[in-house]
Amino acid sequence: MNKSLLNILLFTSVTTFGLAACDNKGPAEQAGENMDNAVEQVQEQAEQTMDETQEALGMEEEGTMEQLGESIDETMDEAAQAASEQADAAGEALSDAAQAVEEKTDAMAEAMDEAAAEAERKVSEVVEESQQ
Repeated sequence: MNKSLLNILLFTSVTTFGLAACDNKGPAEQAGENMDNAVEQVQEQAEQTMDETQEALGMEEEGTMEQLGESIDETMDEAAQAASEQADAAGEALSDAAQAVEEKTDAMAEAMDEAAAEAERKVSEVVEESQQ
């Protein structure tokens, strides 16, 4: 059926272009226009019949495999988004932990400096007492 429709379209196109070269509208041009209209109606009816058949068979425009592919794409996108969010959360947690370690290290260094200063003061006191 597709070849006959294609042949009709080809014949109509050739006829239309041939008639378009004429300046006067005559019966041949009118016949060509009528043929064009008939071909367009046949084409529209064929497309409508094909759409109705696909719908009746459950094969609308998107086939099962295409729907499956889209579903897989959506799932992959969602998984990538979730992984990205988890990576961001992990990065923030590591940053927070590093900052906590830095604060504790600073506090320990300050405590050690204070202990060293206190030990030095006590050693100085002992040395002064022993010299007296």
